[in-house]
Amino acid sequence: MTDKTKKQPFSRRDTLRLLGVGGATALIGWGGQPAGLGRRGAVVKANSAASTLGLQDTCVVKPQLTEGPYFVDEKLNRSDIRTDPSTGVVSAGLPLVLTFRVTGLTNGTCAPVPGAYVDIWHCDAAGAYSDISNGAGQANTSGKKYLRGYQVTNSNGEVQFTTIYPGWYAGRAVHIHFKIRTYNGSQETYEFTSQLFFDDSVSDQVYTTASYSNRGTRSTRNSNDGIYQGGGSQLLLGLTPSGQGYASTFAIALQGIQGTTPTPSAAPVITDVSVSGKNLIVSGANFSNDAIVYIDGQKYKKTDNDESSPDTRLIVRKAAKWLTTGQAVMVQVRNADETLSGGYSFIRSA
Repeated sequence: MTDKTKKQPFSRRDTLRLLGVGGATALIGWGGQPAGLGRRGAVVKANSAASTLGLQDTCVVKPQLTEGPYFVDEKLNRSDIRTDPSTGVVSAGLPLVLTFRVTGLTNGTCAPVPGAYVDIWHCDAAGAYSDISNGAGQANTSGKKYLRGYQVTNSNGEVQFTTIYPGWYAGRAVHIHFKIRTYNGSQETYEFTSQLFFDDSVSDQVYTTASYSNRGTRSTRNSNDGIYQGGGSQLLLGLTPSGQGYASTFAIALQGIQGTTPTPSAAPVITDVSVSGKNLIVSGANFSNDAIVYIDGQKYKKTDNDESSPDTRLIVRKAAKWLTTGQAVMVQVRNADETLSGGYSFIRSA
């Protein structure tokens, strides 16, 4: 049975614990408002308050680099780019979840850019790009479309891709290509193209694992890659171990684009919390599609909207297995636009 204690706001102590910071530094997020918790998919470094909130590099301009010879505008709108749509074959390699956070920087004002098209493309574990017929040293992969795709940024300027850690090929350091475009109808209005790079020591470890280890030793590292020398140190991905692979968030500010500060929606409201098997069920109102649940200040990434009632019911997968009978916890819901519910006290009775 659920303890239906009336919801109550967090105390200052609870709020600071939820934020994970000591309160000594005011961090600024969208539109100059105090920043909230890092959102789903944000990769953070444990020892920096700014990094913990995922906002440290939000408004930093990064250098453009060459598009290279292997861009194909496939127009594949998808988040998971590992699969070749023509065959269903999934590219082998260590998983990499890559989140982009795109902002616009105009007249000293920085705000998210919604509706931007973000393309990424890179080689597979064997060093081959898809849909290439005559690339120098590249296999003929015409008609295949693995490891290519685009996403459109949400109201927070974010997109997320699931891919693999890229392989290598002769003459280049390890990298991922990306392109950001905006449109007015069908007319392209802005384009930014560059490349992401990886720490060589991490690549050395990755390339000892299955799918990568049978290719010998690569000759080109960041230090002797001519393209990297054009600003690659500003485009290095910070990686965090995630499952069997890695995750990373890359924030970039585009000069000359007017961003849009998201308008907060109605705050989420919790009316009931209950247990169903190993899952915790959170009921209420105003839950966004990307709402996430916090229990005693800890973010539960495995939060899903109930398909039958997505704005009033959330399912927190496997959360109940960590709650013992009689244990009291504080539950909150944070929507994608950072609006936060009041705290709801829940005691597990059975």
